Amino acid sequence: MSKSHASISVICVYNKPFVREQCLDRSIEALSSESDDVEYIPIDNVSRAYPSAGAALNHGVSLAKMDVMVFAHQDVYLHSLKALKKAADQLQTEEFGVVGAIGPGANGRLIGRIRDRVVLAGDQADRLTEVDSLDEVLFMAPRGQLLSEPLTESLDFAWHCYAVEYGLRMQRKGLRTGVADIPLTHNSLSVNLEGLDTAHQAVARSYTELLPVRTTCGTITSKIAGKNRHDWFAPHRSRYRWLRDSIALQGTRSAADGMAAVLLDLRTHIDGAIERAPGRQLYIVNRSTGSPFVMDRKKPIELTRGTGTAVFADSDIYEIPGAVANRPPGAWTLITNLSKPDIKFLEKQMVLASSILGFHHATGFWLLLRPRLAELPESWRSRRATPLGVSLTRWPRRTQIGYCRT
Repeated sequence: MSKSHASISVICVYNKPFVREQCLDRSIEALSSESDDVEYIPIDNVSRAYPSAGAALNHGVSLAKMDVMVFAHQDVYLHSLKALKKAADQLQTEEFGVVGAIGPGANGRLIGRIRDRVVLAGDQADRLTEVDSLDEVLFMAPRGQLLSEPLTESLDFAWHCYAVEYGLRMQRKGLRTGVADIPLTHNSLSVNLEGLDTAHQAVARSYTELLPVRTTCGTITSKIAGKNRHDWFAPHRSRYRWLRDSIALQGTRSAADGMAAVLLDLRTHIDGAIERAPGRQLYIVNRSTGSPFVMDRKKPIELTRGTGTAVFADSDIYEIPGAVANRPPGAWTLITNLSKPDIKFLEKQMVLASSILGFHHATGFWLLLRPRLAELPESWRSRRATPLGVSLTRWPRRTQIGYCRT
């Protein structure tokens, strides 16, 4: 019979010691009082001794002594060991072969709420929920199972999709893939897509009977099994996205009086803003729904990003005006995960003039308070981010929002 309370080994393969120390190490140390049966095993790959994540993590499993192996990226900041332990307990008592923090469900929506760089992503998982696949940012499996069925060490899955492959392999054995409520911040500073196509093609070739498979990096179908496939429709998809995003942004123009408006994915553009913020420090408030993302909201979390820092908190929409008012004078504040009604509410409660209103289909609406657009990186004022018909050098008081290239 499985133990009622599982012990866990947290295993991480790293190539940047400073990143690991500032994120995963620091969070585990800060949460050490929550549990005494957590083992931490960092695997050094600075010299590239391991050719794949699977090879390094499997070595970690061979060193581990606990019941459940938790694989986490070096740039993950955990917010609750209790939540991690609860997920491990659920894994041991239900028919799941692998459980993680976030993954796409049958309808394509992301299940599992995490902070992806500076925005909240995914729907809160109130219970262990079955999904198509898991993101590699954090996932777990029983030690005994991993000893008999280790992670793939194939170079096709060197640094991508090894959790996806493992979930599909367990599905063939009658076990499910699930997501639990495991709050974390993925403090990623870059996006590595090298080898992703190869991994997707390998999944398509190896698991034809289980296709299509939704992943956090797109849906894998039988059509992508062939190599060197050229996507003739990519430019049209890009135009469709800026058209769709522009229409969405146009619907908020009643709240845009005095504000610049841009179409920008904050996840890949935020560090330029942090570098230009006073003291190179940006305050970020994620608008959350349901239960708090981080239970102790009174203790903001400060993480290093590039040459600056981001100070994170999450808040209910009704608490945001007070949270912003408590920021140091002159500080720049970013409010994310907003809806159209949220913006209208904040317009009534706060002075939003001279702020920046933004939108991206993957992250929703956001507001950046304090800075002028001219103080931000050139990419924020580029033709791709500027609504069509608006001067790139001069913004009218009321922005006429039209179609935009993104």
